[in-house]
Amino acid sequence: MRALRITVFLGFLMGTVITQSADQPKMKELQSFYTLRIETHNVAYELLINDIPVFSQTEEASFSLSNYPINPWLINGRNTFRVHILPVETSNTDPNDTKSYEVVISGPLDEGMTGNPIAHAEGIVPDLQSHPSEERAFTIALAYPQPPWAESESIGKDAGTQKKILDKYREFYRLLETRDLDGIMKFSEAKIKEYSKSMDSPDFASAMRDSFQMEFDTPSNSLIGIDVQEVNGLRYEYYYGDRLVSIKNDEGRSIIMYYNEEDGVTTSYNLFFYFDGEDFVLIL
Repeated sequence: MRALRITVFLGFLMGTVITQSADQPKMKELQSFYTLRIETHNVAYELLINDIPVFSQTEEASFSLSNYPINPWLINGRNTFRVHILPVETSNTDPNDTKSYEVVISGPLDEGMTGNPIAHAEGIVPDLQSHPSEERAFTIALAYPQPPWAESESIGKDAGTQKKILDKYREFYRLLETRDLDGIMKFSEAKIKEYSKSMDSPDFASAMRDSFQMEFDTPSNSLIGIDVQEVNGLRYEYYYGDRLVSIKNDEGRSIIMYYNEEDGVTTSYNLFFYFDGEDFVLIL
């Protein structure tokens, strides 16, 4: 894998065009709002913001996503955006077609209006037969309120600490298993607070509650047991200088999943915890 980390915002480098507006956003008393647009052709990808996986697309060769809000993953200062480009698993696109990507960061948004582009990256991807994966990255300096996880302590990787993290996953699992909506909302209190603020969404808590209720109202979906997945080994993954942690199974999936016999995995909850000095707290 070849890694490209760009801190020069205007220029042409390795087939990738990177530009950034000369007008840098300034800190406001009210929350600035940033969005991302990504378009890919004939490639799969994973998007990471500040080395935190945000979403991925593996089964379609051509994909477009617009006005995707990215505030929860932003920090004050240099923010790194990475596009990890991968071979397509399933697609109807001719594999010989040009492989390309484009990423546009816009913001801030005010009162729901579309913001101006402040950074733009695009490029042609070489043959993934000879390069199994490609990684393109660029950074943007933003004046943004620092989230609590960005200033938290590094998380230890010893067995005792990892057991405490797994216990948090088991606690969340039990709340899902017993369909304890009030317990889930309390468990997610810090996440709800930060998302509501960063997304300027006072209705975030009620939307989250409705989403879990819809899951509970789907009788064909069942939880995959953590103990069943633990047999094949669990992976503790650390992000942003070991300040965030998540657990995956041996297939690289979150260990909190619903499935049914017809569709397989239907819902996956990727949980990210930080340590607030006393306990591990769900934040992303």
